[in-house]
Amino acid sequence: MNKELYDVSYLSIDSIQEGVGSSQILPLLLGFAKKGMRVSLISFEKSVPNADLLRRISSEKIDWSPQAFVRNGPWGGLQRFNSIRKTIPMASIIHGRSDIPTAAAVSSSLDRPILWDVRSLWADQRNLIGTPGWNTVTTRAARQLENISAKGATAMTTLTKAVIPILENRHTHLPEIRAVVPTCVDTSRFIPSPMPAGQITCLLSGTFNNFYDLKRTKEILDRIRASVDLRIIWARGEESSTVRLDVGEEIIVSAKYAEMPELVAQSHFGIAICKAEHGHSLAAAVPTKIGEFLASGRPVIVSQGIGDLDELLSDKRAGLVIGPHDSLENISSQLMGILSDLRTPDLCRILALEKFNMGTAIDTYASIYSRMLKSF
Repeated sequence: MNKELYDVSYLSIDSIQEGVGSSQILPLLLGFAKKGMRVSLISFEKSVPNADLLRRISSEKIDWSPQAFVRNGPWGGLQRFNSIRKTIPMASIIHGRSDIPTAAAVSSSLDRPILWDVRSLWADQRNLIGTPGWNTVTTRAARQLENISAKGATAMTTLTKAVIPILENRHTHLPEIRAVVPTCVDTSRFIPSPMPAGQITCLLSGTFNNFYDLKRTKEILDRIRASVDLRIIWARGEESSTVRLDVGEEIIVSAKYAEMPELVAQSHFGIAICKAEHGHSLAAAVPTKIGEFLASGRPVIVSQGIGDLDELLSDKRAGLVIGPHDSLENISSQLMGILSDLRTPDLCRILALEKFNMGTAIDTYASIYSRMLKSF
């Protein structure tokens, strides 16, 4: 175990080379470092980090201990749990991203305040998206990690306020120090611009797993295309194994995170339609892609019940919220009304700055850390 005392030990089972790791974790920790925090990071990587990334992280004074991901499924999760529990660097604060890292920290011998960063109802979500080896038995077993985190953490953050009553109903004890920190975006990278000229373009961004309702997505896009000259592009993450979505996409590109700001800026709107039956898991979720579109001044079409978006999008006129049984008869005119409104890019950007801003998240976490230290 590293004997150096850091300000924060950040623990994650996600790779920082792909998906949420590159868009969420790395910008957050770089922000911590710029605030003068001494940061250590444990993450699990599916490929050996390249020299440029290692140099970049080292130059920012972040002490990174990449671990081999090894395998998917419940047994792989157990391996990661044990690996984290045995290797947590000494720090004033331990920040566990989701259930496995938090439960590992609670189960370790370290007597330090622990933040349970509730990224989703993790055990439920793994089952819903069809993670290999996942079933009702393994879901119940994994729920114990949530129980351990709820009982042992000093503080708790959630992506949405909608999930808090669900957690209160599940657990007799939850940390008293709480805050809502939504999925956040580096708003210095995703910047607003006027709507592009020419053919209306829908951008399907990133990975679409079983959490998403592709049948309903196609219905919506088909209805729009019936009266609008629509082009559909799918910018798939490099880690995506899906070949096609079959929702009407004409163009498929494999995009790195660094390429996404330009692709979003060249589009008119994004879409994220999730399966209504996922219920509680939807209440806990905020797909990263939504914040990226809004920060770029682009509206989004989303399904009803995703986190706090029903209220947020309606209040700011930054998109459309579609219920599972809503008529799609007027969706084209509703969308074109939003796209033709010259205020739309600004309204979307304002919402992103208020609710999905990485800079705000960094400040909020710093404040939570301070409260944790005072209460411990």
